[in-house]
This record gives sequence, structure tokens and C-alpha cells, in this order.
Amino acid sequence: MKDWFHQYKFLKDVLLAQVFAKNFREALKNERAVVVPIPLNEEKLHERSFSQVDQLLLAAGVPYRHLLEKCGETLGEKTRQERMATKQLFRLNGEAVPKQLVLVDDLYTTGTTMRQAAKTLQEAGAESIRILTLIRA
Repeated sequence: MKDWFHQYKFLKDVLLAQVFAKNFREALKNERAVVVPIPLNEEKLHERSFSQVDQLLLAAGVPYRHLLEKCGETLGEKTRQERMATKQLFRLNGEAVPKQLVLVDDLYTTGTTMRQAAKTLQEAGAESIRILTLIRA
């Protein structure tokens, strides 16, 4: 999985999104909640040339909506303690926030990203937020 993840995310092999398309399609096939991918910040998006989470959902044919924008620093190079101490990572993008959501990300490390995204969405009116990730580190 480490090799796949490295090739997909850092070597920009976007076609590898097809590898897990069936898994995402199955996990989300009867989903009534709005699927919300965790966004990349603009710098990372420019560097990678694609959003790995969006591509996983696109490959699976799963509809989704962007409700968040990344406003904080990236967590990838931080230690566990630094990740846990990070203040604010997200802001709303101005769209109305539905009551039922599923947050989707590629990697769950400490849970900081998901907790902060969920907090931002709850403060905007979301009542139920579940999470789905491809990998748990």
C-alpha cells in the first residue's frame, strides 16, 4: 500500500485511482448524505496537478460537493504532536452546508484533518458527519 500510495500521490500516477474505484463505489453506493472530499491547498494542488481524493471519487463515479477550502498549513511533514496542535485548517467556501455529510480523504493519520473539517462543517449547521478514508496509517 505504501508503494501504491507513493506512486499515486507523489509520482502523480492519476490512473491508479481506478485501482480503488470499486471499493469507493461499494462503500458509497447507497449513500444519501452529501459526499465532501477533503481539499488540497492551492500550492499542493498546483504541485501535484490533481486532487487525489477527487480523482478517487471521480473514478468511482461518486458525486461529491466541495464545501471546504484549505486555509491552514499542510500536515504532511509534521510530527504527530505538531499535527495535533494545529489550529485551523479549513474555512467554508460559501455554499450552503447540508445536514448529512460524509467526509472523504485518502489518508487518516492522527485524525486532525477530519476533526477540523467536521468542526467547521458542524459550526455551519451539519448535524451528521461520517468519515471514509482509503488508508489508516
